[in-house]
Amino acid sequence: MQMAETMVSREVSLWVIAGSMAVSIACYIWLSRREESYLNILTPGIVINIPAYYLLPLAYMGLFGKVFGSEYTAYAYVYVYATLAVESVGFVLAYLWTGQKMIRLPFALSYRNFTAAALGCLGFAVALYVPVLVKFREYIADPREIYRLTHTGFGLETYVSSILGLLAVVFILFTHRRWFVKCFVVISVAGLLWLHGSKGQVLTLVFLLLLFGAYVKGKKVGFLGVLMGGLGVAGMVLALFALTMQLGGSAISTLETISSYSDFTQNAMLVIDSRLPAQDGRLTLEANTYALVPRALMPGKRKDFGTFYLAKKFYPAWYFGDTGSPAFGIGVQYADFGCFAVLYLLLFSLLRGWLARIFVNRLKLTRHPADFVIVAFLAGVSIFPIGGVGWLFPEALVVALLIRYLSRLGARPVLLGGHAGELSHA
Repeated sequence: MQMAETMVSREVSLWVIAGSMAVSIACYIWLSRREESYLNILTPGIVINIPAYYLLPLAYMGLFGKVFGSEYTAYAYVYVYATLAVESVGFVLAYLWTGQKMIRLPFALSYRNFTAAALGCLGFAVALYVPVLVKFREYIADPREIYRLTHTGFGLETYVSSILGLLAVVFILFTHRRWFVKCFVVISVAGLLWLHGSKGQVLTLVFLLLLFGAYVKGKKVGFLGVLMGGLGVAGMVLALFALTMQLGGSAISTLETISSYSDFTQNAMLVIDSRLPAQDGRLTLEANTYALVPRALMPGKRKDFGTFYLAKKFYPAWYFGDTGSPAFGIGVQYADFGCFAVLYLLLFSLLRGWLARIFVNRLKLTRHPADFVIVAFLAGVSIFPIGGVGWLFPEALVVALLIRYLSRLGARPVLLGGHAGELSHA
């Protein structure tokens, strides 16, 4: 019997998960030791992905005595977890080999207007979302229901409000205002994002604070500190689940509910085993182009594009119920390129690692919110809380250039000592 027809066994799944996790953790430790801090650009991914990809499946096997995703073939299991390991290696290799290289961006920069920008973004974010809260005021105590009801047709009010709120946090962090002003903005945005009903957006805010400490404040954190912080984030995630999903019952039922949100690997295996005809890059192209066209500008915009095409095929109840799209992880690339998806993802991880090191180098020099937005994006902490779309790096770069330009309105470019001329035109 061929491997593709062999269902995965408990022993194989255990070794595959453990091996892939070991590679990912080793890459994180390698980069952390070179950075001399375990709080770095890989930390958000490690905190989220290690539980989602590895620990929850292992816990599921331990509690229920069966393989997490046992209905999938050994080929799919090995392919998914081997690809995750390859992505980790590719990113770290490119990041470390890039060294101290930098690239220049258009527009000189300055350090003015951050307070006005922060308060302005916060004000507009609240103003945009208040009509939604008024319309669905009976669900204010249940933000997840608001999230479900506003999934389609409320893009301006929800997504733009979230983006502006996160930008408000970024701007206020770079000001020299007193701590209570910064706390006011951060707490206000946290409350606003919670009312959006999205747990991921609240986590994004937390990771923005951590990355600011790492690359702007220069905080060095040891392994134990990151471990304790990771446990704190895990506790916060459980609290967010309790607040937005109203969890109850036994610990096992709670684990089952949370496990349903770590479906990246299972859904990827589902795509692999379906032997879906190769889409030849169509899903990736649609996710990066068609998905970005606002429905307000295209009322007849179809819904089965990109990852939603897979949702329609494999989870029709979710798709037709308009309750969002499950995550398919590398299943999207496999649907596009078949077994060659691993090569595509390796090249993509090399590109991300190269860009990440370049913009980390820039941020250490400029300490400017424009570069911080890009570093956060490349760390997987995007200010764009939009699901079902592709890689929004071009959009993040446009936002960064806009921040550079707006920061110097009414001010001269800033020169920094021995870097005179280098900083203002970096």
